Amino acid sequence: MRRFILDENDKNLITGKEHNHLKNVLRLKVGDEIIGTRYDEYDYICKITSIERNQTWVDILDKVKNENNPIKHVTVFQAYTKSDNMNLIIQKLTELGISDIIPFTSQFVTAKDKMGKRDKMQEISNQSIKQCGRSIPVYVHDGVSFDKMCEMVSDYEIVVFANEKEVRPLKDVFADKFACDNVAIVVGSEGGFSDDEIHKLITAGAKSVSLGKRILRSETASIALSALTLFEVGEL
Repeated sequence: MRRFILDENDKNLITGKEHNHLKNVLRLKVGDEIIGTRYDEYDYICKITSIERNQTWVDILDKVKNENNPIKHVTVFQAYTKSDNMNLIIQKLTELGISDIIPFTSQFVTAKDKMGKRDKMQEISNQSIKQCGRSIPVYVHDGVSFDKMCEMVSDYEIVVFANEKEVRPLKDVFADKFACDNVAIVVGSEGGFSDDEIHKLITAGAKSVSLGKRILRSETASIALSALTLFEVGEL
């Protein structure tokens, strides 16, 4: 069944882009069944009862626990990149099973890159849940400074950051740490981290890890490190 986001004010209503997709793209009919989501832990099995010009009405037949939401809580601190790359990161990290994304500024982040809008990024994650089957999107936080990010990492059991100068593989950090439920990943911008920033991250308790012998673009590093970390904690 196709997934649609139910109206935030009325769980029996589908409006806006969701209604347009249902009516004009997929051309669903009265009587068809769909899965509705309200960004909570459940899937809502719905039957279409009325398709009007600007809205679709449904009856909720059943409410079932969504089994595709992440169990382990993995947060990604992502340095701002170009908007298209940030959008790609958010989309793919939603699909993989990341719980939170917190953008941050750093020495090599340009002023232009910092213009990314949180609401737009959140909407990308909201839409991405329909493709991957989860019902709770990634929560995209407001951006923070590099120093604030270093303060925040103390709240996590394990924190790792991608460092092109490192040789230690990620699996060494997670040896005997399979049970970790609250993990953070830190990924720099296109220019990576300065030596001073690397020192600050290590002082804050983050573990420097290698992603192989090739230098990866920021969006590639974010997706790769997220996938590897989710595997190490048993989420994939």
